[in-house]
Amino acid sequence: MKYIPAVSLSFVTLLFFSSFSALAQGPAARSGGGLTARILDAETGVPVEYASVVLYRSLDSSMAQGTITNRDGRLQLGGLDAGRYYMKVHFMGYEELTVDDIRTWEFNERLDIGELRLRPVAIELDEVEVAAERAPVEYAIDKKVINVDRQLTAASGTAVDALQNVPSVTVELDGTVKLRGSGSFTVLIDGKPTPLDPSDALAQIPASSIENIEIITNPSARYDPEGMSGIINVIMKKEGRSGYSGIMNLNAGLGDKYGTDALFTVTEPGWSFYLGGDYGKRHSTGEERERRSFLEAGNTLFNSTIGDTYRQRDSWGLRGGGSLAFSDKDNLGLNLRLGRRSGDAGSDADFLEWSDNAPEPLRQFIRTSSGRSGRFFSSDLDYRHSFEGKGHELTAQLSFMQRRGEESSRDELFDQARAITSGRITTEDGPMQRMQAKLDYTLPLNSLSKLESGYQYYLFDMEDETSLSDYDTALGRYVLLPEYSRTTEYKRGVHALYAMYAGSLGPLGFQAGLRGEHTDQSVGLTGGAQYEYQLFDLFPTLHASYSITPLQQLMASYTRRIERPRGWYLEPFESWTDAFNVRRGNPEITPEYIDSYELGVQTHIGTSLLSAELYHRVTHDKIEFVRSVYRDNITLRTVQNIGQEIATGLELMLNVDVFTFWDVYLLGNLYNNRIEGALNGEDFSRERFTWNTRLNNTFTLAPGTLLQANVSYNSPSVSAQGRTEGYVVTNIALRQEFLGGRLFATLDVSDVLRTAERESSASGPDFTAYSYELEEAPVAMLTLRYVIGSNGKERKRENRQRDDNGMEEF
Repeated sequence: MKYIPAVSLSFVTLLFFSSFSALAQGPAARSGGGLTARILDAETGVPVEYASVVLYRSLDSSMAQGTITNRDGRLQLGGLDAGRYYMKVHFMGYEELTVDDIRTWEFNERLDIGELRLRPVAIELDEVEVAAERAPVEYAIDKKVINVDRQLTAASGTAVDALQNVPSVTVELDGTVKLRGSGSFTVLIDGKPTPLDPSDALAQIPASSIENIEIITNPSARYDPEGMSGIINVIMKKEGRSGYSGIMNLNAGLGDKYGTDALFTVTEPGWSFYLGGDYGKRHSTGEERERRSFLEAGNTLFNSTIGDTYRQRDSWGLRGGGSLAFSDKDNLGLNLRLGRRSGDAGSDADFLEWSDNAPEPLRQFIRTSSGRSGRFFSSDLDYRHSFEGKGHELTAQLSFMQRRGEESSRDELFDQARAITSGRITTEDGPMQRMQAKLDYTLPLNSLSKLESGYQYYLFDMEDETSLSDYDTALGRYVLLPEYSRTTEYKRGVHALYAMYAGSLGPLGFQAGLRGEHTDQSVGLTGGAQYEYQLFDLFPTLHASYSITPLQQLMASYTRRIERPRGWYLEPFESWTDAFNVRRGNPEITPEYIDSYELGVQTHIGTSLLSAELYHRVTHDKIEFVRSVYRDNITLRTVQNIGQEIATGLELMLNVDVFTFWDVYLLGNLYNNRIEGALNGEDFSRERFTWNTRLNNTFTLAPGTLLQANVSYNSPSVSAQGRTEGYVVTNIALRQEFLGGRLFATLDVSDVLRTAERESSASGPDFTAYSYELEEAPVAMLTLRYVIGSNGKERKRENRQRDDNGMEEF
């Protein structure tokens, strides 16, 4: 592909800046005054995003304008005639706030009201105050925010468990996370890349150490466009209010399951510091069945396994950092993370093998085991400089991350006397490191519009050593096979420039962006053949919101994204993954390009919230895994660009306060997938329809006592060569508060009815495969959380005392 130098990218971005700078003059020239304010939570000081704001004329109480707050809690209103107004601010779970006697005086005057604080709704029951908690899922224009502390059934688990009952995300029974039906997404931690693979990163983080999780399905040009379905951004708990604070968690269950984590923070004017750590161990057992058939030279080979399985995961991690304000305009932050993870899985099973020519089965015993471990380290340095004028700032970030991974698998066959007849050991390990540098600039053009731009560069470098050893029955030991042992190196460098313009015209808010990237990638054997390619791509993004009424919002967006081939996808040589599977890459495959469209509406019906999102995703040059017979009873797995994939879905969420003690969240996703293409010269176009639904119930049984019951169902789904059956899962949890809100005890039970069965099948011209697996269930865990520092009730009393002493709300 033709190489386009970075100067071309700079020229494109310069043109983009120039055109939008001209557009920016439009809103500034509008007649009439305007006003701005910032909405915060009265207790935590956290910005309240997506609060509804209505401005009324004092003369006749007619509505003048309406809007919603942005991610910083800021509202902007413009085009106001001189006169007197009053304003009402509303958001679910908070008391309505009214601001009286707002006056605009002159042409084009910009009035800054300042900070307005919303108080959570409180209900008095027998002189005991019960404060409303944040909703488990909150919707914003460009993301969904998961409040992890409200996911009681995930109290003793990880980020994967916290995602099991949220919109847009499905978690398969083996822990695989999918975002809108795709396993291709990016995981960020506090907005920064992680050295681990997405599933490993989410399984590594204890749910109790997470503040919230952001689901960004159509990211703006500010973000890396890598990943088909978007971004999962995990926001960790770090800095507390002024003074010191801490949280300690301890969880345990039957069957070698336990864990602990802690976080301590110190925050003072001008500086802050935090230190946290975690350790977790999970061991589970299960059962499995598998049947396979292979057609070879007119003879069909069959085998089957029936046995028991086990899984074990151990991990620990440390994190720390802080920030230092050199002045009221300059802030420097440092964050460090390090840890280690290890996981083992295996099975002991009876193994039968027979064929058309030999119908009497050969009875053997098979033992499989696999291990995956590694250590990781990441650091990032952040600098922020604020210029004169609100929102005018420059930020810089330098990140470095490194991991060392080790993987192995062993498969052995034994005769009935338990003597080994065959065996294979595969290994795969090596280091990975990634460096990223970012520079972002934000320029407010006026109270209604702003311009953002930035430069990003990242370098990815990984070395992968693989080996295969076969058991030699004559020697009675394993012998290394040199032809399957090699060292492969992957390198990828990306330069990116982006620019975005955001503005509003009355009830219409919009954001347009353009990102340009130059990619230089290579893969090959160390000291041997190399496969290289260079690409230049443009990624436009567009987001818009429209306030139909102050309580009804319409959102629409479009983004273009990319899914680059993983390293081994490009390897032209064979590697054994276990005794029955071989993989081989394809250096001819090209990246997938994705056009993603979304249209959503959110409305309040009394105290209830209804949200619906329609999404449509077109993937060009779709990469698909293809399986075929390698030899005997061994399967070959490779990858190909097969054509086009079209996915259309509808997500629904209904939040209803049935009674004051009963909150209901009903989530649903209807998903249709169509693949149009050819495989090995034959058309294999197909279409599938899947759906899933989740019902989350939270009951307030008494002050300080919550009961949560969640039921989810995933319908059957199909791929290019197979089908996965549907299943239902039921989880329950009970949380009790002690010591005035300092100690919490949560008992959660997962898969109460033991119905989480994983059943799948696949077939091709010369093979069929069927598998069934059921893990240990139900699993009960007890989690204890202790809070150090002043608790929520004490803060409420402090707030009431300040109000009684005549403190203003803003």
